[in-house]
Amino acid sequence: MPATLAYHHARADLTFTWKKDTGITIRTGDTVPYWGVYPNALSSSRFSELPFTLSALRDVCDAWWEGREINTGQNFAERPWTTYEFSGQVQLRYRGGPVIEAALTEHCQPVPADSTDWQPIIDLAADDRTPTDVTVDWLFCRTSGWATGVLEHLGVHAPQHTPDPVRYGDGTQDSVIAWTIRHLPAQAKADGTLSAWSTWFASTAREVWNAPQGPTQWRNAGITRRPVTEWAPWTYQHSTVNGTRLNFLWFGGNSVYLTSPDNPRLATLDDATFLHHPREQATGPVLPWLQEQAREWAATCTTTQTVADILASTPGYALRHAPWRVELTGPGLSRYAPCLSEEEAYEVARRARDNAAQGEGVCFRSIFRYNDAANGVTSVCVQRRHPEENLWQAHSRPWNKHSPASDALIPRPRAASAG
Repeated sequence: MPATLAYHHARADLTFTWKKDTGITIRTGDTVPYWGVYPNALSSSRFSELPFTLSALRDVCDAWWEGREINTGQNFAERPWTTYEFSGQVQLRYRGGPVIEAALTEHCQPVPADSTDWQPIIDLAADDRTPTDVTVDWLFCRTSGWATGVLEHLGVHAPQHTPDPVRYGDGTQDSVIAWTIRHLPAQAKADGTLSAWSTWFASTAREVWNAPQGPTQWRNAGITRRPVTEWAPWTYQHSTVNGTRLNFLWFGGNSVYLTSPDNPRLATLDDATFLHHPREQATGPVLPWLQEQAREWAATCTTTQTVADILASTPGYALRHAPWRVELTGPGLSRYAPCLSEEEAYEVARRARDNAAQGEGVCFRSIFRYNDAANGVTSVCVQRRHPEENLWQAHSRPWNKHSPASDALIPRPRAASAG
């Protein structure tokens, strides 16, 4: 048996190399941008149960690149799966069979396997699953969604009107902090916000567990999450009218990338980005919306377009080359929020100004950073690009926290026309 296995994914133009007892490394081909679209490796801990064969490597890499669950063939009856939620106060496990169980604990202390505290908490049938198609990926996503559902049941986190597996669970930590400050002010002040929350949750969960019917009110709470990350990317494949294959890739950050195994020039351009901020821009569930954006755009590509023309027509190009931006500065801070219109720029700037004036963090849209937030903003300025000179010029009187002016962030009046 060889000590190293290799598999080349032609559509992605990626070569996966698996050395026995190590992770699977990824090497990009000539048609993939050199600036780090893909991770360097896949975690070895996820594949410890797999046989060291080329077919297993191929199945794993195909599933990963397509964003599907990876089935490692784990025998859950022999090696139960377990995880913790609520800062280590709830342990969940799956031992095979029709249900996932949960028990209360403290500080991630393992609950004895034969403890009577274990209660069924998620029915596989409620998610149209059977024991034969349970994967570790699904278990993590379902139990994480269950924790969000419990917070919704407790009134701590607002439920989504249309549950979206990609966004499900977003903002739960902020909800916990805000709820604790509002409902447990004395405890939060005395012990700290998270400590006050943990104490309250432990007491509440124990009441639920000790009720005659057990934790039935929390049974099957929430939905299965679909996180988009390096270990679970979103991809979509489409072909133009002349047969050029396009790959759309999203790893959960601000940028959705575009590659093509038929056009190496895409790999040499920094603008090979299809779209920015899919979470913020999506008008419905993110993944169906994103696929529709990609499908509609690809349908407009023609045989006469150059690579530059193709890239210039992407939604991401418009934001990267937006004619307006808001400059946010402070001690050791320099950030820019691109905007597509004057109205949007001033709305963003005034919101940033008001938050900064009150000492709050400023949230904004950046195309370069994953987390779009900054503290310590002391100056805000709206700027406009002059394409002829390729220069940015202030369009307003900048607002400065240390010397605020009454007319800051009001557009400068246009010069009167000669008459």
